[in-house]
Amino acid sequence: MRKNLVKTTVEKKIGANTLSFETGWLAKQADAAVVVRYGDTVVINAVTSGPPRAGIDFFPLTCDYRERTSAAGKFPGGFIKREGRPTQKETLTSRLIDRPIRPMFPAGFVNEVQCQAMVVSSDKQNDGDVLAMNGVSTALFISPIPFEGPVASVRIGRIDGEWVAFPTNDDLELSDIDMVVSGTEQAVTMIEGFARELPEDDMLAAIEQAHVWIREICQMQRELASKLEVHKMEFEPL
Repeated sequence: MRKNLVKTTVEKKIGANTLSFETGWLAKQADAAVVVRYGDTVVINAVTSGPPRAGIDFFPLTCDYRERTSAAGKFPGGFIKREGRPTQKETLTSRLIDRPIRPMFPAGFVNEVQCQAMVVSSDKQNDGDVLAMNGVSTALFISPIPFEGPVASVRIGRIDGEWVAFPTNDDLELSDIDMVVSGTEQAVTMIEGFARELPEDDMLAAIEQAHVWIREICQMQRELASKLEVHKMEFEPL
């Protein structure tokens, strides 16, 4: 259980809305939990770790992203009112969360780590996937888990020749690029997206602009950690 139980917030305007990270008031039994807000979309992210698993030669990291129908003010239709199995979008987003953070754990660390991200409020314009990617990285960075971050992610679009950070669903209808870029303050580590026959020079410019925003989000994570007492756990590499 965490000792940092005082609500702590950092925020910065990036794109059309303010991106904020909050911790200290939800999921208090997790190693760390961060609430990410952008527009009226809210994502809760929690990370936990267990003891090392003997006899394995891989890092048992699990990332799970879920979009509750209640986040949009609805509940499942039909006879069964429970939430169903993960959708394809949720499965692909879970993989998006996994890819940038997995290389940031130290070699030989085989403790089981679970990262949970849940969309609890959606404005139906700002997607929760990239917010979850940033929230999980922030939670790992302020947790006792040995994580060599921070890592940040941003969705970038282009409308009328202008780069747009965190474009809304309506913006993406007008954009000639829809790309998610992840990275550290020093380098880009993951790229995924689509473009409408974009020239190579424009694609490189998009990556460079995305990295500017990535560095800003990484600084937000460092600012949040500086307000907390973060002590990383010791472990014996296997």
